[in-house]
Order: sequence, then structure tokens, then C-alpha cells
Amino acid sequence: MNFEKRISMDENEPSLNLTPLMDIMFLLVIFFAVSTTFKVFPGISVDLPGAEAEKIQEEEKSLTAILTGAGEIFIDGKPVEKDQLVDTLREKQKESPINMFILEADRTAQHGQVVTLMDAAKQAGILHLAISTRSKDD
Repeated sequence: MNFEKRISMDENEPSLNLTPLMDIMFLLVIFFAVSTTFKVFPGISVDLPGAEAEKIQEEEKSLTAILTGAGEIFIDGKPVEKDQLVDTLREKQKESPINMFILEADRTAQHGQVVTLMDAAKQAGILHLAISTRSKDD
């Protein structure tokens, strides 16, 4: 048998091994992923009023609305204008039926704004309403 000699790279030619670099990059990704903290609604501050009533069991499919003391409205953490409130709630209701509307209103919020939110939920077809409070002991 006659074997031909294959042409190969020069054995003295330098090469770059990327394995240690990949290991370091992987460790950095893990470090930053583990050390990162997440908040649900980082910029919304609401001072809930106190109450002594029983704790209501939150239903599986609920929607949270936040009303700040300044009158800003947030639906699931996203700001919503007052004139688009009913349309936004109807869209959310169409996406997946909502069983409970949870209202977190600041203690300094105006009563009329709270009623507006409650009425918008009713118009959107949400039947159950819960108003968030903190315990009197806090």
C-alpha cells in the first residue's frame, strides 16, 4: 500500500487556547446573575391605610391597581391615564379573565379617584374587589 503523506500545519506555529477565557466569562455571567436583585414595583410608593379586618385570600387570577397620593394610577406596575383606564382593564380582561381586582390606594388619595377605579373595574366586568390595607399594628 502506498500512503500519501498529508500536509499538516507546522508544529511550531503558535495557537490560542480559548478554553480558560470561556471559563472566566462563564464565571462572570454566573456572578452577575446571582448578585443581581429584583424588585416588583421599584418606584411606586404607597402608604396603605390600617385596618383590623381579616386577611382576604387572594385569588389565582388577580389584577393589582395602585393609586398614589399624587393621583397616579398603575395597573400591574405600568402607568395608565385616567381616560384609558376602562379600555386597559377590558383588554386585560380579554387576555385572561380576571377574578379579583386588588386596589392599593394611598391613605391620602382622594375618595373620588378610588371610586373611579372601582367603577372602571366594574365596567370591565371584574366581579370581585379587594382593597389592600396594612395591619393596625404596623
